[in-house]
Amino acid sequence: MEIYKQIWDEIKKADNILLIAHINPDGDALGSELSLYPILKRMGKKVTVFNATKPLPEYLDFLPNFDKVTNKLPKKTDLTISFDCGSFDRLGLEEKPSFLINIDHHISNTNYGDINLIEPNHASTSQVIYDILKANNIDIPADTAVCIYTALVTDTGSFQYESVNDKVFECAADLVRCGVKPDFVSKMLFQRDRLSRLRLLAKAYETIEMCCEGKVAFVEVTKEMMEITGAIKDDTDTIVNSVRALAPVEVACMLREDDEGIKISLRSKNYADVSKIAQKHGGGGHIRAAGATIKGEFDFEKVKEMLKKDLKEIV
Repeated sequence: MEIYKQIWDEIKKADNILLIAHINPDGDALGSELSLYPILKRMGKKVTVFNATKPLPEYLDFLPNFDKVTNKLPKKTDLTISFDCGSFDRLGLEEKPSFLINIDHHISNTNYGDINLIEPNHASTSQVIYDILKANNIDIPADTAVCIYTALVTDTGSFQYESVNDKVFECAADLVRCGVKPDFVSKMLFQRDRLSRLRLLAKAYETIEMCCEGKVAFVEVTKEMMEITGAIKDDTDTIVNSVRALAPVEVACMLREDDEGIKISLRSKNYADVSKIAQKHGGGGHIRAAGATIKGEFDFEKVKEMLKKDLKEIV
């Protein structure tokens, strides 16, 4: 595609490049922004990998060049590339860069870049990166392959979501040929559990509330639960997915108490478009996985009643 070539032309012209992903990065965000680091360094570029979040998710600390991510912006930047971020305000930047390439796969992306490459039919932003590299005949080193593959695994729920198709598996197979060891990535992602997370799960599961004839399930995580169990934000990531796994549930919703307000995480199983609800409340995401923050609101029951009205319309 022409835009793939255009993006690589901009990269070749730039000397000082800033790679950035959304705040509170997930596997796709961090994996995508780290994926280009070794390639750009090999090209002789001065590269900064930035994320405003501190600390970064521990479960992703095995990613190559994880230690290169900084929360300090460089003094000089010719080109900024954002990854997996639907809107500019989620980048953690105060000012818009002089030239910004926006790469994403969320249909809700607001096209805030000077160049916007949004591929809603791709399973992850990292798959978009893969296609850019292939379109420009760029060799994929093992470090890059691990980042792209990890992002692909995490954003497809280990290849479980509707976004998975033949192209996703072809991409994964090629990444394995580039040096990825799937068993290693799997162990790093899924076999390094924290005791605090299991203790938090036990407390959170006690709050599960079913409604809409069992099609909707709510689960709550309070700051008190986090303090008692010693849990961190990373420990809450998979709670909503496990609640969605309940047999009758179509939509699972986790309410988590945050400094800003109540963070809502929505997951659907078969047909409900939860991205519409997230967008209604200032968030975004995918049809089957989305989220938002109800800022300034700390009453779980109030937020729950508000969401019940929304959810009844889609289940």
